[in-house]
Amino acid sequence: MKKLLALSFAAVILSSAALAQTERTVDKQAKMERNAGRHDKDKMMKELNLSKEQKAQLKAQHQDMKAKREALKAQDNITVKEMRERQAALKAEQKSKMDAVLNDDQKAKMAELKKQKMAEKGSRKMNKTKK
Repeated sequence: MKKLLALSFAAVILSSAALAQTERTVDKQAKMERNAGRHDKDKMMKELNLSKEQKAQLKAQHQDMKAKREALKAQDNITVKEMRERQAALKAEQKSKMDAVLNDDQKAKMAELKKQKMAEKGSRKMNKTKK
């Protein structure tokens, strides 16, 4: 009986040690897709050929919006519906401020780039469903 107990205890110890040694494998494609949004924004900003003043204005606006979003998330006394409405209002405010900074050519270029992004996103979804 003692031998059986000792063997089972040893088996548990060895199996837990073996499990601790395994590495997590991360699907590279999934990781790339998660980070794709960051790269798309950087690419879009480069292609818009922003001036230094525009970059500074957009950076200040981004920081302001980030602070507003964080303040909104900190509020615990609002409903989910109110949260969504306020987030939508912040997004609309950010878009209007960005439109005020960009010139007409840059706005047109940004609309074109967004259409391309949506088309690529749709084709990626189609490829996922085929697999």
